[in-house]
Formats: sequence, structure tokens, C-alpha cells
Amino acid sequence: MAYGHCVDPDLLLHVEGIIDVLADGNCGYRCVAHGLGLPDDDGWRIVRRRMYDELIGHENHWREVLGSGYESVKIAVHCVENQVGATFQEWFTLPDMGLLVATAVNVVLVNLSRGSASTFLPLRSAPPSTGHSRSVIAMINDRNIHWLRVLLSTNAPLPSVYPSWVRYAQDSAKGWRDRFVFRDIAPLQLYLMPPYPL
Repeated sequence: MAYGHCVDPDLLLHVEGIIDVLADGNCGYRCVAHGLGLPDDDGWRIVRRRMYDELIGHENHWREVLGSGYESVKIAVHCVENQVGATFQEWFTLPDMGLLVATAVNVVLVNLSRGSASTFLPLRSAPPSTGHSRSVIAMINDRNIHWLRVLLSTNAPLPSVYPSWVRYAQDSAKGWRDRFVFRDIAPLQLYLMPPYPL
């Protein structure tokens, strides 16, 4: 399987396919847009706009969640009209944008990347009452420069929930954790790795 080397080995058998989205600096946002069923041409703009609106609309909350990273995330997700491509500072990065995108578009965002697998749940909304296939978007990162969309098998176990979710999730969102099966994988190493290529 192409890009299989990027997937955490404990989860590889649950991967049904990998979609290589356009590599224009917006690939992470494009993966989310693809998972939401948004158009290929400008779906990434919609995702960035929703993330920006969430960030600004709940500024105090996100300043607490993101701490000193708030301003860099704000710069990254801001999207000007008619923008094409993204600068290095605007790239989609995890873990810093994980909780934000999950909350902004009301999905479970799953990073299956080798050595940094984790699951990001929405912080405020309750999970949908039925079904969840559309509410899970999985991604992997190839060499810290390109995001790819991953199609998971039905009922695939998900990596552990990102630790900050427990601290910042509102009571209304606690049901997300009960909807899925999580498994501890290798220790999360993303915290020790730079989010951008050196």
C-alpha cells in the first residue's frame, strides 16, 4: 500500500485506502474537507474559515487551550479571499490544530501517523445520536511535509484520545468518548518532534 510506511503499524490493518490530496500547502485542510464531503476545489477554504471563526468566536477558551500557540494558529487558519496555496506558516499542524478542527467542524479527527497517533474529539458538542462514519476523519503525515486522507474500516479502533481533551471538554461533549473504541498505541512522540521539517 502506498504511504503505508506512514501509518502506525498497530493500525495499518484497519486502513482501507489512502487518498493523496493536492499538495499545495493546504493538504491538511483538504483532507478534512474531503472527509466532510466538501468540493475539491475550495473545500479547504471552508474548513479554514470554520476553524478561524471558531477560534475568534471563542477566543478566551482557545487562548487557554492553545496557550502561547494561539497567535500562530490564528495566523495559520486565517484565509483571505481568492487565496491560492498556503505559506509554510499556514500549514495544517497537529497536535496544535487537532482539537480546534474537531470542534469547528464537529468531527472526530484521527492522526494515524507513525509515532504520533492520537484522536481529537470536539470540545463542546454532543455526538450525533446515530451512526458515526461521517463523523470520523483520519489522516497521516508523510515526512512532516504532506497530509493524506485515510479511509478506515468500519468499527476500527482509534488511537488514544489527545490528553488535553479531558481537561477542556465540556460536559455536553463527554459522550464522544463513549461512542468509539480506543486503544493505547506507542507513546505519543509528536510532542518531542518539531511540527515542521527542519
